[in-house]
Amino acid sequence: MIPLALPLPASRQLRHLPEAGLAGGAVHEFRANDGAAHVSFVVLLLARLAAQKPMLWVGSSPAYPPGLAWLGLDPARLIFAQARDDAEILGTLEVGLRGGMAGVAEAKNISRLAARRLALAAKTGGGIGFLLRHAPAFTTTDSTAFATRWLLTPLPSHAGAARIKAELLYAKGGRPGVFFYEITEANHATPPALTLVSGTTEQRRRTG
Repeated sequence: MIPLALPLPASRQLRHLPEAGLAGGAVHEFRANDGAAHVSFVVLLLARLAAQKPMLWVGSSPAYPPGLAWLGLDPARLIFAQARDDAEILGTLEVGLRGGMAGVAEAKNISRLAARRLALAAKTGGGIGFLLRHAPAFTTTDSTAFATRWLLTPLPSHAGAARIKAELLYAKGGRPGVFFYEITEANHATPPALTLVSGTTEQRRRTG
């Protein structure tokens, strides 16, 4: 278990949430229909990783992800890699995970075979992987190889804070649910905060 936030009492409902710590040696998929809510969410999670070793971020764009420092992640901790296509992006992440790194990949499509390869690489290296995609909640290539799969949607915000709806679409050994998080702005004394506002867990397990 990689401690990404303060621990909550362990339960089947909570153990897949960032507050309880997302599983290490595994890959977690974060989707968005549009916008960058999934990127902001993952940056906040990376900023909370206890390990200070470099992290890998690979995508097709030469530009850095926006707002890293504002979200509490020192860009100096990241190794950025630009790849030509999804195959190269996923292959680069696989190498990083197999070497024990925490890694992020921005990809458009991923096959079930590629998902299994990434999951095996994370398990072998003991690191943690995050896959970022613009995709609907369900696709024909959804895989259960990943530990969790999320859909992130921005909500109307208020001054000093942004709200995100986080749908846990799939959790290995757990239940899907809908959770609401608030990102509060940093000030001179405290870093940005990711806080669980409320959430519900479905009684029927949904497989991916």
